[in-house]
Amino acid sequence: MKEIVIADPSFLAREGFKKILEGDSTYKIVGEIKNSRELWFKLSSLNPEILVLDYSDRNFLEVNDIIKIKDYAPSSRILVISNLDDKQNILNVIKQGALGYLTKECEAEEIFKALDAVSKGEKFFCSKVIDIILEKHYEPHKKNGSAVLLSDREVEIIKLIVDGNSNQEIADKLFLSIHTVYTHRKNIMKKLKLKSPVELVLYALNSGIAENAN
Repeated sequence: MKEIVIADPSFLAREGFKKILEGDSTYKIVGEIKNSRELWFKLSSLNPEILVLDYSDRNFLEVNDIIKIKDYAPSSRILVISNLDDKQNILNVIKQGALGYLTKECEAEEIFKALDAVSKGEKFFCSKVIDIILEKHYEPHKKNGSAVLLSDREVEIIKLIVDGNSNQEIADKLFLSIHTVYTHRKNIMKKLKLKSPVELVLYALNSGIAENAN
């Protein structure tokens, strides 16, 4: 059974989350946190496998505080469920170390998928979050209304990036020089009009490329 702590200043949100998990034997809620004082006090003692967190109330938690959570609960993996759906906020949370991000409009099915992924140390973003991040940048495989042609090598490199390989590891696996890998990555980002590795991973998830990654 995987232990969960839910940290959300909203009583209704906490109760709603508990109701969703009611009767499920995979997860057990071992603690609730309703204010910032409890957050830092309880995390150290509970150190749950999964911390379900809403940071939308700045009196409760600043987005930049998320990285500090690892100091208090080093074993905890963070799943954010928030009503904040601004693209930059979402990207900031991911950069701070959250493995998953859901909006509070998500259905129970996506919540369970997120919990399963995060418990394994994998990333999970609900379909709405992916849409928000990708909005106005591109459609999968589209650029200025035309198909974006990725070479087999570029697709192969994207899959290795999604799997978490470093540039050197990619070079070793594909028998390429690291300079060639850098060049491929640069060309991929330029073709897809992407600005960060996070957006590249989300592109791979949204386009289906990641489905065939190992």
